[in-house]
Amino acid sequence: MCMIARPSLAFQWCRVERCPNLCFVFATLPKSDGSIIFKDLSTFWASQLPKACYIWNWNTLSHATVSSFRYLSFLHLDCCPRLMHVLPLSVYMDALPSLETLEIVCCGDLKEVFPLDPKRQEKLETVEFPKLRRIHLYQLSALQAICGSRMSAPNLEIVKVRGCWGLSRLPALSGSTSKRPKVDCEKDWWDNLKWDGLEANHDPSLYEPRHSRYYKKAHLPRVTVLR
Repeated sequence: MCMIARPSLAFQWCRVERCPNLCFVFATLPKSDGSIIFKDLSTFWASQLPKACYIWNWNTLSHATVSSFRYLSFLHLDCCPRLMHVLPLSVYMDALPSLETLEIVCCGDLKEVFPLDPKRQEKLETVEFPKLRRIHLYQLSALQAICGSRMSAPNLEIVKVRGCWGLSRLPALSGSTSKRPKVDCEKDWWDNLKWDGLEANHDPSLYEPRHSRYYKKAHLPRVTVLR
């Protein structure tokens, strides 16, 4: 079962919940050049979709243009255990210029949030998220990346991460040390992150990590509580 919406419709928000037989929310795009889709969508919320493997069921070779999703500012997903990715960024989409909040909880099969097309991936392109302020990722055991190998979020303020042991990188920042983003996470996850260095605005000194008193010890099972 799928939910097929006309992507050209000018709706501003979408909420999908408790649909046990839904396999994906939006169908594959028809082949056309320069499709401007979901141009007014600002809020998307999906919850308790146990069979859904995709939200937007298309790949990075789709024809969504740079103006697509230009107002998407809030993205929340929870309890979608089979979800593999959220929104592939097509060859025509630079990024999500208005995204401010990203929340994903208990989606065990999720590997990447915003996959890139292969050519951009090979170039190790840094994808810009200029307005991203809040990231909340919880119990995503298969997650490898948010978006490609490198991403930048110069206005990032808060990061909360628990149970995302495969995620090895945080976004690059503006380079300022006067207002460092706060990171609530497990200490041993933080200690194993990969960095590109201060010259790339990607260094642990640019963040302010905070570890719960109850963070797991190395010999305990990887079960965590987000506080």
